[in-house]
Amino acid sequence: MEARAVSVRPQPWRWSRPRVLIEHPDEAAGLAIASGLRLAGYAVAVCPGPHEQGQCPLTGPEGCITARDADLVVGCLGYEDAVAQEVLHALRARCPNVPLVVELPADVSTDWAGRLDDCRVLAAPATPEQIVAAARELLGTLGEGRDGA
Repeated sequence: MEARAVSVRPQPWRWSRPRVLIEHPDEAAGLAIASGLRLAGYAVAVCPGPHEQGQCPLTGPEGCITARDADLVVGCLGYEDAVAQEVLHALRARCPNVPLVVELPADVSTDWAGRLDDCRVLAAPATPEQIVAAARELLGTLGEGRDGA
């Protein structure tokens, strides 16, 4: 069987269930998390995040509609480099009411970690089960998304 390259791009939401956007540079890990969240009843979109500065629509002039319309964002971009930090800063500035679960490596400086006070922080690598538990903690029971969906 021939392997086929898969490109994961977030799309506008089509579901009324609570919506979770996963930002993860590792496609297999992002899809594993998405699978766990879907089994728990959430609508899920996966974004690989930027590889270079300026590539993320969130940091561009129009922003990211998928992030803006999410009920929760799961950020697994590492945050040890400037590009990931720029995405997180843009997310907090443009989507201040969207709760954020951040997977944070243990070796990230405490100065940087201090900027995540309003986020639910999980030690990296977080399991899909830990992320589902955090989603349930932040979103409450299913059907109680921001817009009542």
